[in-house]
Amino acid sequence: MLEKIREGSQGIIAKSILGLVILTFALAGVGSYLNTPADTHVAEVNGEKISREDFEQAFQNGRARMQQQFGEMYAALAADSNYMNNFRSEVLESLIDQALQKQLAVSLGLRVSDEQIRDAIRNMTEFQVDGQFNNDRYIALLRQAGYQPEQFRELIREQLSRNQLMIGLVGSEFATAKEMQALMKLQQQQRDISYIRFKAADYADSVSINDQMLQDYYTMNLSQFETEQKVAVEYIEISASALASDEQATAEEIEAYYQANKSRYVREERRQVAHIMLESEEDSADVQQQAQAILAEVEGGADFAELAKAKSADTFSAENGGVLDWLAPGDMDENFEQAAFALKQVGDVSGVVKSAYGYHIIKLVALEPEQIQPLAEVSADIAERIKQDRASAAYYELQQRLAEVSFEVPDSLEDAAEATGQKVISTPLFSRNEATEPLSAPAVMNKLFDATFIQDGLNSELIELGKEQAIVVRVTEHEPARTQSLDEVKAQVEASVRAEQSALLAKQQAEKVLADATDTGLAQQAEQLNAKLEQSPDTPRFGGTLDAEIRAKAFAMPRPQDKPAVKMVTLANGDAALVTVLAVKDADVTVAPAAAQLERLAEQQAELAFKAVIAALKAKADISRNLRAAQAEEAL
Repeated sequence: MLEKIREGSQGIIAKSILGLVILTFALAGVGSYLNTPADTHVAEVNGEKISREDFEQAFQNGRARMQQQFGEMYAALAADSNYMNNFRSEVLESLIDQALQKQLAVSLGLRVSDEQIRDAIRNMTEFQVDGQFNNDRYIALLRQAGYQPEQFRELIREQLSRNQLMIGLVGSEFATAKEMQALMKLQQQQRDISYIRFKAADYADSVSINDQMLQDYYTMNLSQFETEQKVAVEYIEISASALASDEQATAEEIEAYYQANKSRYVREERRQVAHIMLESEEDSADVQQQAQAILAEVEGGADFAELAKAKSADTFSAENGGVLDWLAPGDMDENFEQAAFALKQVGDVSGVVKSAYGYHIIKLVALEPEQIQPLAEVSADIAERIKQDRASAAYYELQQRLAEVSFEVPDSLEDAAEATGQKVISTPLFSRNEATEPLSAPAVMNKLFDATFIQDGLNSELIELGKEQAIVVRVTEHEPARTQSLDEVKAQVEASVRAEQSALLAKQQAEKVLADATDTGLAQQAEQLNAKLEQSPDTPRFGGTLDAEIRAKAFAMPRPQDKPAVKMVTLANGDAALVTVLAVKDADVTVAPAAAQLERLAEQQAELAFKAVIAALKAKADISRNLRAAQAEEAL
């Protein structure tokens, strides 16, 4: 029977059936794969999805701006996972805000025409060559940025729509003189303040602490007791500046350098001229004749400066009698320059000279001949140049030797130090925040705290720190980040619990006194408690020596009536205070505000109004966030 089955399975019909079955399963498998719903969006705003691709584009653009803004510091920021997670969240919230703005623009019927989009793209300098829109550059840059033309046009449409919305909301804001005066009056207001301070430290001896309180605090604040990852390192640093300090230049070398490079110490002839210009880009017999007439007046003894003021088309120089800045070869039109440098004596006047701008009459008003600086004046500079040149040559030779030996003997820096004549510098354990120069350079920090580099324990490649400065490093000891045990930090925990409980007792005492002070007044309570009633007269709204929390509470309180109000405030150091306002002293503001002040106030009000609109839209919107989708993509 099995034999018959085997024989039957080799037939054409059986093979055809088997092929169809395989194809069916294959298509079913591919179909199930293709039809599997993939969660490719990072957020949904009122049913509109923000794709992972849009987020990635915005994220990369943001990173590029950060890199341009922070330069070398960007590497350190990018290595901080907390910072980058916050940055991702900010990018996502920005995209959500943009989606809300777009939806509002649509609901308000704001539209952007195709012609407006074309004009906007054509006016973008990124797509221009020699001031003109270049389609080839446009296509190339879009491809480089990962956009299709249609996709980019829609992006511009959305941006222009949002701009219309923003201009409508922000551009309509204004500020009046009365509003500005009212604001200035509030800003310059002063108050007489009285307060009783309940110091947390005074209650420290009354605090009773047990082991459970310590354990609870430790458990609730574990992040406070996490140690940072630390490394101890060895390194060799080389720099041309350090090598230069060992170099010296002899008098003979300085003399030889001076003679070989004399042109460096020659200041070319300079001259200053005045001119009278009659404007004419083309050749003109009439204009030339007018210039000849003016030249005749000059030659007849007329004052050149007065003629320039009266008749020169160069009104800027005419105000100064036609005098121009000091000239050097190559500064002016060729014909003008030839005529100006042909004048030999101060006071000489040229004939009529035609340039690309018109007809000129030129007068030499000052002349400084070519000057050569003597060796005595430049010898110190030459000596420094010689030292730097030698140091640079020595540095590059040393750099190559250091790179070679540290690579050939990768588990020690001693051989490299011996080969280069440098010292191996060792450090104790330090964290990222404790690193000092030159180890604090971002490129070095990224290498030192790289897990693979730490595990290998080998010398790094040569790391460039700056111009003619480099370093080779290796990790000699590593202490991973960990959470300290309660026993290790018990003293710290006990101090924190005591401070926390002391602040609580101070607050409780303040609350107890507050109930009575509301009825009897703060002064009477201070007398009964034998406590100091502190006074702060003429307290400004901003600045001053009074605690910021007390000042802020006092300026948030109402004006005193028959019975001044008393409020409690907790200070940053754990103290508590009862505060009352005795008097409010308004400033007398009558000066009309400047236009710039009104403009700034309008901008501030517009910004607040726009933020309020976005916040209101966000509060009413149906928003879901799925930032993990983007992070999962980055991890692939």
